[in-house]
Amino acid sequence: MKKGRFICKLVLFTAVLALLLGLTAIAMADGCDVHGSMGYSYNVTKQPTCTETGSRDKYCVACGQKIGTEEISAIGHKWTTKEKVITAPTCTAEGTTEKETYCTTCGIHHPTEAVVTTHPSALGHDMPNDWTITKTATCTETGTRRKTCKRGCGHYVEETIAALGHQLGTAVTIKAPTCEGTGTSRQSCMRTGCNYYVDTTLDALGHQWGSPVTKAATCVSPATTTRNCLRGCGQKDVTTSGDVDLTNGHVWGAWKVTQKPNCTYEGVETRICQLNSSHVDTRPIPIVPDAHVYDNGTITKQPTVTEEGEKEYKCTLNPDHPKKIVKLDTELMKNNTLCAFGPRLRDTNLYPYNTDAWYMFTPFDASKEGTQTFELVASNTYIVGTVTLTIRDGNLKIDYTIADNTRFKVTEEFFTVLNRITDLTQYEPEQLTDLRMGKGETINLEEKFGDDTSLVLYFCSRCDFRYSKKFTFLQYESAAHQRQLNIMLDLMD
Repeated sequence: MKKGRFICKLVLFTAVLALLLGLTAIAMADGCDVHGSMGYSYNVTKQPTCTETGSRDKYCVACGQKIGTEEISAIGHKWTTKEKVITAPTCTAEGTTEKETYCTTCGIHHPTEAVVTTHPSALGHDMPNDWTITKTATCTETGTRRKTCKRGCGHYVEETIAALGHQLGTAVTIKAPTCEGTGTSRQSCMRTGCNYYVDTTLDALGHQWGSPVTKAATCVSPATTTRNCLRGCGQKDVTTSGDVDLTNGHVWGAWKVTQKPNCTYEGVETRICQLNSSHVDTRPIPIVPDAHVYDNGTITKQPTVTEEGEKEYKCTLNPDHPKKIVKLDTELMKNNTLCAFGPRLRDTNLYPYNTDAWYMFTPFDASKEGTQTFELVASNTYIVGTVTLTIRDGNLKIDYTIADNTRFKVTEEFFTVLNRITDLTQYEPEQLTDLRMGKGETINLEEKFGDDTSLVLYFCSRCDFRYSKKFTFLQYESAAHQRQLNIMLDLMD
């Protein structure tokens, strides 16, 4: 696109220049006396060729007037010789070329120089230095390698690569020989992908006997001399000599008492030979003076609730031997009451129902912050522990302890807190389960009783126990207990 525009502009410029020159020529024609003072311009009207002349018009530059027409000499031929490949030589065939002389301007052949034809020799194959493996040789199979002409003619040279042969590695034992059995070692080919191997039989080792060990004769066998194989095969070489030893050759087990000694007769100990159970050895056991054989015994003192009893045993082997006296434990008191100290239901008109029950109730002042303790009484007779009331910030917690738990068992635990004793319509703990409180339970006094601070603890449980010296007898009629009872009763007014 740009080239076209340039040609258009050049043509336009040439036309304008010609017009100007024409005008100048006209002007000069009118009369120019300075032809050549500014030089001449030429306009080729016929191009010269190699053999023909050309022509050009001559113009005065000053006035543009045509001065005349000049001849342009023929340019003459410019001869050159060129070799042209008709057929290119190959690796195995010669080629064909032609040399000719022609004009580089008009292309005409030289009239006297003939075309010379030559035949370049065949190139021969251009083989590479390195071989290309076309089939890899293995341990047992040959391979091939090839060189191919680099000119692309397809010619190649192929050689056979000899089989590599197996490359056996270090022998590895795959079955160890034993004292009496052969083993096997194996050498495997180390080349990748080859599974070839060679197995070699390893000779049996034979036993390697250690030092002989002689074992003395026993009651069942003569003396033996043994050699063990040091290779660990477990084989032994055993030889015997002499006879059995019935004197010192026993392997005795532990002594066992087969008849116990007693206060009158000796006992017997027996041991048995571990090699032959028919070989038995015995020895006497001396009389044991204290090993009496007692009868079933006779109770000479019956136990009571608070006092132990006695039982007397006599030796059946000798009536003159000392008797054995055994203490009998105190009686077990079952299903007894366990109450906190206080007035008895049967001794006061505060309880509105007729009863001969000895159960106690415990009035207390709930306005006192801190801890109040009361005696815990079993069977209305024995002080066996302590009941503790703890009041903190208007909250009440009830707990109790037993002096001797080893001889004491609570079978039915019951306690509760009431505004007044008349709130009880029943007094047996089994019938008051809806009022039961838990040991260690905390209650808020104001929420449950409002501003009433004269309350009643009804602690009435059941228990089984035997008398313990840790328990003391309740002195219910003592001055101290009577004062305490009066204080409690005053709270009930």
